[in-house]
Amino acid sequence: MTASTVDVPRRRPWARAAQRYSARYVVRRIALAIITVFLAATLDFALPRLAGGDPAQYLASTQALGSPAVAKALAKQFGLNSGNALTQYGHYLDQLGHGNLGVSYQFYPRSVASVLWHALPYTLGLVLTATIISFLVGWTVGIVAAWRRGSIFDETSVGISFFLHGIPYFWTAMMLLFGLSFWLGWFPDAHAFSISTGNRGLLSTIGDAIYHGTLPVLSLIVTSVAGHLLIMRNNMVSVMREDYVMLARAKGMSTPKLALKYVARTAMLPSFTGLMLSLGTVIGGAILTEEVYSYPGIGYVVYNAILEHDYPLIQGAFLFIAVAVVAMNLLADLLLPLIDPRISLQ
Repeated sequence: MTASTVDVPRRRPWARAAQRYSARYVVRRIALAIITVFLAATLDFALPRLAGGDPAQYLASTQALGSPAVAKALAKQFGLNSGNALTQYGHYLDQLGHGNLGVSYQFYPRSVASVLWHALPYTLGLVLTATIISFLVGWTVGIVAAWRRGSIFDETSVGISFFLHGIPYFWTAMMLLFGLSFWLGWFPDAHAFSISTGNRGLLSTIGDAIYHGTLPVLSLIVTSVAGHLLIMRNNMVSVMREDYVMLARAKGMSTPKLALKYVARTAMLPSFTGLMLSLGTVIGGAILTEEVYSYPGIGYVVYNAILEHDYPLIQGAFLFIAVAVVAMNLLADLLLPLIDPRISLQ
């Protein structure tokens, strides 16, 4: 039997991809992620206390006219007088090990976990929508601008992007709020839903949520889309100088196939990590944007927790955000070999 007639079994795509992974590397990356979360939890414990202030005194001043007896009772109830900071740190780690984030001072007797879980859907709906739309729009316009490099479209899109890239989130939010809400009256100025006493159907509730979330989403898109556009355009321009792209052009490959299948696909790889990290920060929301619109997401909760010296809620929220960022970073690192065959995690 000749070599040409030998039936050589073909490996499946997942089997070929598995060869690009090393168990040692994966274990090392997971261990590094766990250490990072531990360090984040430690900083999470220290930073609110370095800010100063006594939450027990604050609660007593707002609820019992500053009564020393009430302040002492609150400090005992919340464990603020249980030894030094090291003792409190040990208690904090022990509670984390049992999955307990503590009780919120501001929303007592509600737990921190219940407060965060109540705010999470608002943040996911708001920031996740804005992140996905801004990446899609930025990538699309960046691809077209790079392919038409030097044209009026390219110069206009790049110029507008540089202008938008320097605008803070909160300033964009305030301008849209003033123009489209206070001046024109097209959108509501605050909250996630309208105040209604009657029972509404599911479609009416969804429509009301979209109506109230339009301005916050728009402000996030306007400010973030510029960075994605510029990165994608620069990656496209760099890839277009590669020899294989010039060879494909010389052979007469169709423009849509060359632009999308080869150039854009390669240029999109560096932006993939940025997308995954952006999805991680979605949990944190946009603190200032949610504050401008009084939108009840995690960012709005964190802002008010800082003002109220709510240590457990601040710690729980930032730990929640840190875990999400580390997890998405780890996931992006492990998914890269499946997207780019040239990468091997050994």
